[in-house]
Amino acid sequence: MYEQYWGLNESPFALTPDPRYLYMSRAHEDALMMLHYAITRNKGAAMLAGEIGLGKTTISRKLIETLDPVLYRMVLIVNPLLTPAQMMKEILSQLDIDIASRNRQVLLQRLHLALLEHYDKGRRVVVMVDEAHLVRSASTLEELRLLLNCQMNDQFLISLILLGQSELRDKLHKVPALEQRLAVRHVLKPLDVQDTGEMITHRMRVAGYIGEKSPFTPDAIHNIHKASGGAPRVICQLADNALLMGAARREKMIDGFLTHEIAEEFMGVAA
Repeated sequence: MYEQYWGLNESPFALTPDPRYLYMSRAHEDALMMLHYAITRNKGAAMLAGEIGLGKTTISRKLIETLDPVLYRMVLIVNPLLTPAQMMKEILSQLDIDIASRNRQVLLQRLHLALLEHYDKGRRVVVMVDEAHLVRSASTLEELRLLLNCQMNDQFLISLILLGQSELRDKLHKVPALEQRLAVRHVLKPLDVQDTGEMITHRMRVAGYIGEKSPFTPDAIHNIHKASGGAPRVICQLADNALLMGAARREKMIDGFLTHEIAEEFMGVAA
């Protein structure tokens, strides 16, 4: 709707986890590096936790992009509201294995065989559970822990990555057998005001903006950061609304007055 007015090819602030738009702040770089290290160094299990809207899912998609598909077979669980048997069957299904049994032991044995088959081909399976804080029961987390028992004498046959909001850490405390197997644990922090500005500029450039400088003034960036608390998802929502309102009013810049108004209307707070 406003793309032509601002000289854009597409909307720069869509909320889909498109890796092209991932602004790699220092916090995001650290998180990506830690997860990549856990997988490529065969550490077994890793956790990335953080408040809602900080970019965990987008980081996970970027991580998938960086992994060689010849060496790694990805299993992505986006619906963690599964029973232990359902979780195991979903993993097997994504490995192209259809099995009717619901017996835990049968399912685990079939998975172990599949992991060995991939190992013989020089490939390791990576199971990534998004929104892992929504896992309902400790028994499902325990089922995930059992995956780590699939190993050779010198290495794991599988990598387990858990992504979730901060309450995931509390859930893991209740399953110490899994928590103690987490070789890498990282907590994603919000963006600071400088990163907020750089993220907005980055996304504008990816969307095709060719202006000499960003249409967002320093005061506008400050207001957006303050109102969003540094959460990338909320930053995107506020910036998107600001571009829409700015285009409707035929503004040449997005300034502090406009973002103050946007924040009050959108967030119900004064920026």
